Amino acid sequence: MSADDLTILAVDDEHTQLEDLARLLRSSPIVTEVECAFDGHDALVKASAHNYDAIFLDVRMPDLDGLELARVLRRFATPPQLVFVSAYDSAAVDAFELHALDYLRKPVARRRVEEAIGRVATAVAQTQASD
Repeated sequence: MSADDLTILAVDDEHTQLEDLARLLRSSPIVTEVECAFDGHDALVKASAHNYDAIFLDVRMPDLDGLELARVLRRFATPPQLVFVSAYDSAAVDAFELHALDYLRKPVARRRVEEAIGRVATAVAQTQASD
């Protein structure tokens, strides 16, 4: 994988929000694959089986919420970059303490998604350069 060939997992329990986010992510020329997960458990299963460059995840989800999921993902041997997506500001500090690259507010704007993808690409390139 390269920074111009990103694979992303989008996670949200609200199907309409997830479809909108996935559509915006797929519209980026540097994103080659976008998979979707409908809850934290589904995301954890997918992230355990596939190395994603980034995971765009909702904060508030039933059972395993975005912050809990992020804590587990940070322990992976090669953790993905994290971008939180939420209608609420309340988890922003916690998200950045978990080394999130960005925090997008719902409804997400195309410009903000593009900025977040750019941050992911930069972080992936830096990681690859240090390997």
